[in-house]
Amino acid sequence: MNKINYKCFSLLFFSVMLLFQCCKKDKVDFESDNRTLTQNRVNSTARIINVAGFNQVIVNGDSLTNFVVREPNKPNSQQYPGTSYFPSNGQLGKTWFIPQDLFDAQETAKLDFMARSYAPVVAGNVKLDVKNDYNNPTDYFLLPTFAMDGQPEVVPVKRGVTAPSKPDHFKIRIVNLSGAIKNPAVNSSGRQEELSGDVSLAYADGTLVDARTNNISSASRTSDYIEIPYGTYQFKILMADGRQMPALGSGLDAITLIDPPTSTIPMDLMNATNQTYAPIQTYQPGGIYTILIAPQKFDYLINELDETSSTYQNSFQVINDNSPSANNTYFRVQGVNGLAAQNVSFKVDGKTIASNLAFGTVGAYTNFIQGSHIVEAIDASGKTIACASQVLRSAQNYTAWLYQDQSGTPKVLIVANDLSGTTYLGTEDDATYSRNQYHYFFFKRFLNLSVGNPYITFTQSNGQSSAGGNDNANAGVNLQPGQPLFERPYISNVFNQKAFEIMAYRSKPNVVPGIWANDIEVLKSEAFIADKTLYQKLGRGLPVQEPGIYTVALIGQSGTGSTPANKARMIIIKHNK
Repeated sequence: MNKINYKCFSLLFFSVMLLFQCCKKDKVDFESDNRTLTQNRVNSTARIINVAGFNQVIVNGDSLTNFVVREPNKPNSQQYPGTSYFPSNGQLGKTWFIPQDLFDAQETAKLDFMARSYAPVVAGNVKLDVKNDYNNPTDYFLLPTFAMDGQPEVVPVKRGVTAPSKPDHFKIRIVNLSGAIKNPAVNSSGRQEELSGDVSLAYADGTLVDARTNNISSASRTSDYIEIPYGTYQFKILMADGRQMPALGSGLDAITLIDPPTSTIPMDLMNATNQTYAPIQTYQPGGIYTILIAPQKFDYLINELDETSSTYQNSFQVINDNSPSANNTYFRVQGVNGLAAQNVSFKVDGKTIASNLAFGTVGAYTNFIQGSHIVEAIDASGKTIACASQVLRSAQNYTAWLYQDQSGTPKVLIVANDLSGTTYLGTEDDATYSRNQYHYFFFKRFLNLSVGNPYITFTQSNGQSSAGGNDNANAGVNLQPGQPLFERPYISNVFNQKAFEIMAYRSKPNVVPGIWANDIEVLKSEAFIADKTLYQKLGRGLPVQEPGIYTVALIGQSGTGSTPANKARMIIIKHNK
C-alpha cells in the first residue's frame, strides 16, 4: 500500500512539474536597438577626406558600399540600403575613418574609390594603398582632379592628435589643396574669379589670426597647428589681395549658390548681397580642427528665371580632427562700460579681465572655471564701483554690463548670451520643442541700461516691429532699465535682408511703439559691419550687415542731467569673433 502511494505521489509530482513547464512563458525582450551602427569596430589612424564626391568603395577586393543606383524621379530615389560598414545609406560620405579590421597583418589595405550615379559620372576610379601607422595618423584627401589642375588625385597629410597645451584652448590649422579650375563659369554677371594661391586665416572682421597661418601656399600645403582660446568664431579665409574665399553651406545653411565674379551670395542674376558665406561655430576646449582649402561644387544662376548650372570653385570647410568631450568646465566673460563718468576696469575674483574701458566700449573675453564668482567694476584709483556675485555655468557666454540705475547708483548686470545659432519654432505634437540650428545667422537682442527712459521699444525703420515670423513678438518691446528679456530675446534677419535702421521709441505698457526718441541717434544697418575697408579696398560694394550674435544696448542718460558726453546712445556689442 505504501509503495502504491509513493508511486502515485511521484506520478502526481511529475505531472505538476510538467504542467508548470508547459505554462511557463518565454520572456520577450521589448527593447529595440535604434543605433545606426551596432558593430563595435575600432578605427585605425587612417582617415579618408572625400572631396571628389566618390560614393562607392572596395577594400581588399570586397565591396563595402551598396553600388545601388536610383532613378531621380522615383519615390525611392533617396532610399539606399545600408551595409555593414555604411549602415545609414550604404554609401561613402565626406569623411571616413578606416576600421582596423580592414588592414592585413602588415597594417596595409588596398582601396578602390568610384562614383555611381544615374547621371553620367565625370570622376574616374582611384586606387589607393593605405598604411595604418600608429605613430603618424594620416588623412588621405581625394581631390576632384577632373575639375582642377595643380594637385594629384590623392594627397596624404599627417594629422595632429596631441591635445592643446592649455586645456581651455583648441588647435587649428590650414591645409591648402587649391588648384586652377579647368572650366570656370561665366554668366551675365561676369567670369568666375580665380581663387587659387596663397591663403591666410582671419577672424570675422578680417584681422589675421596668427603669422603661422598666413600666406599658406598650395605647394607647401599645410600650416602649423596654432592654439586659440575656445569660443564662438567666424573664421574667414583671405587671398593675398584680401578677397574672401567662400565656404560651402550644408543642412539648413545650404547656401551653395555663388556669384561667379565675386564668389558672394547672389540676390539674382545681376545683383549680389556682397555676403561671402563663412560658418559661425563654437570651437570646443581640447578640440583639434583643420580648415581645408579645395575645389567644391557650387551652383550659379544662368538666366532671369533663376535656373542654375554648376561649377567648381576653391572654397573652405572646417573638419574636426578629434571628438572633444562636452565642455563641463569653462565659461567666457567680458565687460562693457556703460557708465559715462569715467574709464573703468573689470575683475573676476580679483583677476583683471579688462582695463581702462571708455564709455561704451567692451573688453576681450576671458575664460574661467564654472562656479560662484564675483565680478567687479574698478575705477582708476582701484576702488570698486559696483560688483555682482553669481553662479556662472560651464559652456556659457556672459557679458558684465556696468550701468547706472534710475537713482544714479552704479550696478553690474551679468547677462548670458546665446551663441548656439538656434531658433525656436514651437512645440510638436508630442510636446517636444522644435528648433532649427544655423551656422550663418544674424541674431540681435536689446537692452535698456539708460537713465531717464523707463520704457524703451526698439524698432526697425519707421517704427516697424523688429521681430520676424519665428521671433518672440516681445523681443525689444517695453524694455525697462536693467531688466533683460530672458525668453527668446533674439530677433533674426536673413542674408538677403534689405537695408534697415534701428530706432528707439519711448513706449508704455499699453502704448507700443510709442513716441520716437529723436534725441537718440538712429543705428543704420551698416553699423553691423566691423571693418568696411575689408570690402572697399577691393572696390566692391558693402553688404547690408555682417552675420553674428549682437547686443544692441541703450546706455547713457536722457532728460535732466543729460550732456553731450553722457547722452543716451545705442551701442553694438558683437559676441562672436
